[in-house]
Amino acid sequence: MSTSMQTLISYFLLIFLINLRSTLFYNVTLKIFFNFVCNFRDEDQYSSVDIDSIRMRKLMESANIGKDPSDLLEEDMVGVEFKSVEEAESFYHIYSKIIGFSVRKNQCRKNQAGIVTTRSWCCSNEGFRRTKYIKNPNRVREPRSEIRIGCRAMFRVCYSKITKLWVVKEFRANHNHCMATDMQKHFLRSHRKISAAELEQAKLLKEAGMKTSEIWNLFVHQNGGWDKVGCTKKDLYNSLAAGRRGVDDLDANTTLTFLQSKLDIDPEFFYAYMVDEESRLTHLFWADGASRFDYELCQMPLVVLVGSNNHGMTCVFGFALIQNETAETYTWVLQKFLECMKDKLPETILTDGCRSMNKAIEDLMPSVFRFYPFFNRYYSVDEFDLRWNKMLLDYNAENNEWAKALYSSRHQWADTHLRGSYFGGSTATNRCESMNAFLKRFLDEKLPLWRALQHCEHGLAALRYGELGKHAADKLSTPVLKRTSMSEIEEQFASIYTRNMFLEVRNQITRSEKYNVIRHHKLKASDICTIEKYLSKDHPKRKVTFKRIEREMSCDCYWLETKGIPCRHVFAAMKHLHLSDIPRNIIKNRWLKECKDIYLSSPDAQRRFVNPDMISSKRYGGINSQANLFLYYCKKSPKVQQRGMELTSTLLVEMQKMVEDVGEEEKMINGAVHEVHDGIKEPHPVATKGRPPQSKSSQQNSRQKSAKARICRVCKKSGHDYRNCKVRKRKCEESMEEDDDDFE
Repeated sequence: MSTSMQTLISYFLLIFLINLRSTLFYNVTLKIFFNFVCNFRDEDQYSSVDIDSIRMRKLMESANIGKDPSDLLEEDMVGVEFKSVEEAESFYHIYSKIIGFSVRKNQCRKNQAGIVTTRSWCCSNEGFRRTKYIKNPNRVREPRSEIRIGCRAMFRVCYSKITKLWVVKEFRANHNHCMATDMQKHFLRSHRKISAAELEQAKLLKEAGMKTSEIWNLFVHQNGGWDKVGCTKKDLYNSLAAGRRGVDDLDANTTLTFLQSKLDIDPEFFYAYMVDEESRLTHLFWADGASRFDYELCQMPLVVLVGSNNHGMTCVFGFALIQNETAETYTWVLQKFLECMKDKLPETILTDGCRSMNKAIEDLMPSVFRFYPFFNRYYSVDEFDLRWNKMLLDYNAENNEWAKALYSSRHQWADTHLRGSYFGGSTATNRCESMNAFLKRFLDEKLPLWRALQHCEHGLAALRYGELGKHAADKLSTPVLKRTSMSEIEEQFASIYTRNMFLEVRNQITRSEKYNVIRHHKLKASDICTIEKYLSKDHPKRKVTFKRIEREMSCDCYWLETKGIPCRHVFAAMKHLHLSDIPRNIIKNRWLKECKDIYLSSPDAQRRFVNPDMISSKRYGGINSQANLFLYYCKKSPKVQQRGMELTSTLLVEMQKMVEDVGEEEKMINGAVHEVHDGIKEPHPVATKGRPPQSKSSQQNSRQKSAKARICRVCKKSGHDYRNCKVRKRKCEESMEEDDDDFE
């Protein structure tokens, strides 16, 4: 790096430090950087919506187009002239982003000298996918979602030898598909591109030892949101892989003020807290509007209330920070939860068997079915009792009080008695444990309380961003169909169910081909089909009942009631009965594409928060994106670099003079300040359940033990552990197949 560039970067650091102190300095600097970047910005960058709008306006003024981009028709565009083919391409790219569709290059014609004379672009949904890419008998992976549906929208320009300009010859504005919304546009393929400046920054951070996921989170924060990065997380991974191939702790008052400030941008946000006799914060519960809508369908223990959405993904209903884990504490949490959800009770509750939590649920929600499954092997009731009694005899536990109490509560943990109850796709606490592991990536016990809450918000936003991506994929593409023998039924499910749940249903349709109807009883108002698995006479036979008048179908395996999707026995019976429409009772509203609206937690929720450190972070993030581009262009040529040095030198002198005259009021300009929780003190740190931290000697002993040759506890061989044992993996696959056959 040249000395002048190092000096320029030093100037930037000083400018950043000054900008952190005042909103006025921030606005002045951002304006200067913005004007500089617009003059030198490459034609292929589309990461900022504001810059796109400015460039679109300039292009339309240059081409004498007087209409709004969304109102352009063929007669408005035919005959319009552009100075270069790049300018025409830039126009159509920005136009497509504003309208909400993705584009790709179509035809390119050259003359005998090899010079391009005609260039056209089309909608990414143009044409149809070739059959050989769909009907491949050797395909292993699921084919990509179908987006080519014959859209005829396109844009064509030709070079004029007379005017030496590029003239629009054809412009089709009509599409045969829906347009992407503002929150979905950044998922469109032609508008997903990491800028050269950000790629350069990512490479430097990668060399410094940062993980790609951490670099992605940095880009999200410095650009002001997931949708403003200009690419997806996967694009960042691919770009880096391609390159390789060729605050101080604040008090509880500030934390509660942070929660109060969120009401300004989310009227449905809810929070509640409790203090002890010393006015110290003991319990804290909060949930935003999206969590409440989902339910309608720190050194303190953190309680996360989770469920599943229409994609089968984990969603969060609320958070609670508690001082202890007693029944009284959980009672308070559930009271505030019901108050937040307008006293709507859940259908079922899955717990880990905690006695204090069970007592609180029993007191407040006695009618709600609760369970804590840890025995997932299915037996009939008689067989279960027989095996239970045999186990007691083998271990001489007939008079054991704990065993008696466990047996008396078997309806809450044994799969034999839980079959037929819906649990949101969970048969154990795996969803809760995965959520806890997910949040640990954002939390640390040494974080200040308000920062822990902020990190919970980041984790929640990450979950909803993943859900938004699924929602966009469902809207903007369709799965490849006709891969089973029931193509009509498959197509109906694909049109109404989300992608994840459709694949689950199609898996059952595919597996139904192994089943035959061996007996068909036709009654007055119903049909009863007995289903048997092909060449598996040891498996139990299942009975499927179809009510012709009600158009309802049920199976005695209770897969539909337990999993929420129809079983393979139902599809085998539908095929035998020649049903072309889906029975109404097996369509569950919870899996429909349009059963809920999706929105992200906005980072703007923190703009009215009083903490100076958070205000500084927002200012730094806002200016950093433009500053990266500024430095990127400065190193392109000595002329641009010299101009950048002049700008920063002048700006630095001006801002240093301003900071001497600025008053205390200007330092804290950030909107209204919420001071509503005076007198609340910080909570006492408490020890949570689980193994206490290891001492240094214990950690050293553990490292010495791990240094010895590992012996797999499954196959008793060295060189690997049980996690990588091939024997264990083979046994697990066989066990999963057996567990699945329990429904036969």
